[in-house]
Amino acid sequence: MFLGPTIKQIRTSKGINQSILADGIMSRSNLSRFEGGKYYPGYDKLILLLDKLELSLEELLFLHNDYAQPVKRTLHLSLVEAANRYEFDKVRAFSYECRSLYRATQTEAYYHLYLLGQGYLIRYQREDEIRHLSEIAGEIKPYLLGVDKWYLYEFKLLNNFLFTLNSSDAIFFGLRAANEFDKYHDFAESRTIQQHLMKNISTICMKEHNYEQSLFFLKKALPLADKTNLLYDKIETLVYYEVTLLCLKHKESSAELMSYLNILRQLEFMDSYEALQQVCRRHLPDVVH
Repeated sequence: MFLGPTIKQIRTSKGINQSILADGIMSRSNLSRFEGGKYYPGYDKLILLLDKLELSLEELLFLHNDYAQPVKRTLHLSLVEAANRYEFDKVRAFSYECRSLYRATQTEAYYHLYLLGQGYLIRYQREDEIRHLSEIAGEIKPYLLGVDKWYLYEFKLLNNFLFTLNSSDAIFFGLRAANEFDKYHDFAESRTIQQHLMKNISTICMKEHNYEQSLFFLKKALPLADKTNLLYDKIETLVYYEVTLLCLKHKESSAELMSYLNILRQLEFMDSYEALQQVCRRHLPDVVH
């Protein structure tokens, strides 16, 4: 993959000459060769160039691919969108496409996407080639157990497949994720992933009335929700947190819980408001009517 010509396009569009961009990183002649596709610098030098251009590696690849997302990401987004719209024929088609790509490339991520598509079909009672979620969990668990050190891919994978796991497995892998996250403490891109994963595992615990364990994961999720500055995520997490505290009798007043629900209603997040109302009624029938 020759990224040099794309670097040149970005550099010239920003009005930066070669000498300025190369200064302190490499010689101007090497930058010229890089931009001409005749030389490839080390990764460390590429990152320094991107830093000067105020560009992330992900954005560079996006621009290099003519504003197209990588195939795996595009397929993942397409799968999720089709499932959210209940377009099960599309889910099935995307799942098969991922399976074909896996067979052609032996890239495990494509196989995981195939499993995800099959999982969505089972979840919505449209079983296809795989009939039970436990079969999918049986494929994902060995993969997660077999990776010595988790990276963002493994965190995303766990979050994507939580719905296939039983609560014990979700807690087991959630505890490992909580420990593995420590090395990503200062990596901003991981915070949203961490926050969603911790919150989602807490809801699994809550469904089992395992409120102590739910509280553990919510305490991990809350500070991350603050750091991501995503208002909806923060409010939703706070609702679950308040429900858990009330269920554990750690507090008596439901005033804060009701205020968070009212914020969702005022912001017109009505689907989420109604879904969280149902959660409250299920766990706190004497508090929320």
